[in-house]
Amino acid sequence: MNDLDAIAKLARALFPWRDHLVFIGGWAHRIHRFDPRANKLEYQPVFTRDTDLAFANKAPIEGDIKAALIQHGFKEQLAGEYKPPVAHYTLGDENGGFYAEFLTPLVGSGIKRSCEQEATMRMADR
Repeated sequence: MNDLDAIAKLARALFPWRDHLVFIGGWAHRIHRFDPRANKLEYQPVFTRDTDLAFANKAPIEGDIKAALIQHGFKEQLAGEYKPPVAHYTLGDENGGFYAEFLTPLVGSGIKRSCEQEATMRMADR
């Protein structure tokens, strides 16, 4: 799969939420190179299969992002024993495909009412 086609599909799927999210990580650097104002660099950017997206803190998220992704050819993959589980939205096969991950700020103490640490906090402590 052409990774530029994949990122374009992701951008089209997420268009209604464009004011509330940003591309971060490796793809942010790759996309930035297309801006005519960007410095021309001699080296290639780091390649990653995943696209990290961050939502604005306390952004009013309306609509169904999952449905929009599925409509644009993404498949939902849930993994782990966590509640909620880790969700990846993939295009292509598992080993060579492209996927999106959504990162959101953890609100609250990070401790459940049962006194267990939230899955996000357990992973952050590693």
